[in-house]
Amino acid sequence: MSVGHFNGMLFGTELLFVPLAVALYIILSGDTMRRLIGVQLAGMIVSVQLVLLSIVFATEEFADLGVALALLSIAATLAYAHFLERWL
Repeated sequence: MSVGHFNGMLFGTELLFVPLAVALYIILSGDTMRRLIGVQLAGMIVSVQLVLLSIVFATEEFADLGVALALLSIAATLAYAHFLERWL
């Protein structure tokens, strides 16, 4: 890749670090329910980043990781919410 070459998809992937930082701030400083929402948001943002990286680098491995992370993130959030409801 040359120095002057601009890849909009790679820039979009890097730009997603801003909402990821906001989600991490919510995870570190929020109450319990906000933390749960922040974890779900962070999982979805990272999944989208992985899929975009798979498009940028033309490889399927990142897309597979992104889809697996999205599915596991949803299941983990539901399991965490179930136990949170039971004990709080």
